[in-house]
Amino acid sequence: MKAKQFHWRSQLSIKHVASCIVLLGIVSCVDYGDNPVVEDNHRDYPAEVYYYLNKANERENPSEEERAVYEAKEWRMESKNTTVTLPQNFRWCGGEFNANGLNEELPDPTYLPTTQGLNTLMISGSARFSDKELNARTSWVTHQWGDIPRYVIDLRQESHGFINGHHVSWYGYINWSNIGKKRDQILQEEEQLFHSLKGQTITVGKISSSNNYVMTDAQDITVDVDSAWTESEAVKKQGWGYRRITALDHVFPCDEIIDQFLECYRSLPRDAWVHFHCQAGRGRTTTFMSFFDMLRNPDVPLKDILYRQTELGGTSLYYQGTRPTEQPWRVDLFTETSWLVPLLYDYVQDNKGNGYTISWTDWKKRTFQL
Repeated sequence: MKAKQFHWRSQLSIKHVASCIVLLGIVSCVDYGDNPVVEDNHRDYPAEVYYYLNKANERENPSEEERAVYEAKEWRMESKNTTVTLPQNFRWCGGEFNANGLNEELPDPTYLPTTQGLNTLMISGSARFSDKELNARTSWVTHQWGDIPRYVIDLRQESHGFINGHHVSWYGYINWSNIGKKRDQILQEEEQLFHSLKGQTITVGKISSSNNYVMTDAQDITVDVDSAWTESEAVKKQGWGYRRITALDHVFPCDEIIDQFLECYRSLPRDAWVHFHCQAGRGRTTTFMSFFDMLRNPDVPLKDILYRQTELGGTSLYYQGTRPTEQPWRVDLFTETSWLVPLLYDYVQDNKGNGYTISWTDWKKRTFQL
């Protein structure tokens, strides 16, 4: 059966992203093996969705000249191994709403989302962590839940690991040093890089949005490398399972990354504690914690999921770069994410009956007739 044509509704305001996707009805289903799959689920998507639909895939295919702009050139100090505390931006789904005031970023800061399915959602999130912060998180999970299966989902595409217990990364401009590379290549190069460092002396520096993601010499420190581990090696030493999703920073993930995550999701034990992290614990961590919440709680409305993941301490996925101090290059990236996150919810609604065995890539092709 040929799918109906989609209609664009460009007159809709970007500020109403959660309400811009309207379900018009399921037309028919076909059977792929034992799994019923929606073949023609007609929705009326606005023009902005089509504009951004393939931006992420295009971004992950840079030319050699474009890739050179982001090539890694320096070590970035991300978390010093000094104190046994929980990592920066740590939160979990049993935490207090609006503990950090981030609901100010939401369209309706007074809205109180439902907690349906939240207390049994055994996930947490944070920024990157040092070895001592990993130890603190391990103790926290054990204290809360006992000796249960636990997994780290590492959402970082950029190369990173542990030097003398400090968390560091091999840094290129705006954290895109591995743009366009496949996961296997990234992991192989990362392992070779960190295993080659022992006995060396390196210079690391502080890099953040406050200096437009450029290292300043005044913040450089020298480190004699006594130990160097990949994150996989470090977390496994403390009894965690490890999954790597090589997602590019600052952006909505490309199709391959979403498929990686769905494969990861299906592989996790149902009773496991799952900890998500990226670099700062905000963009990628919030996106994938929200997606996990959607997958586990498909009957909870999208607005409630996005609001509660912000209220718990994540960033607002409605945000479109409107702060006066926002860097211009990030505005369109935030806007892209705000338009495309609701598609993750549509995927969940169409595939909750088949256990999410249909890939995001195939669903997207079928839905948009690509």
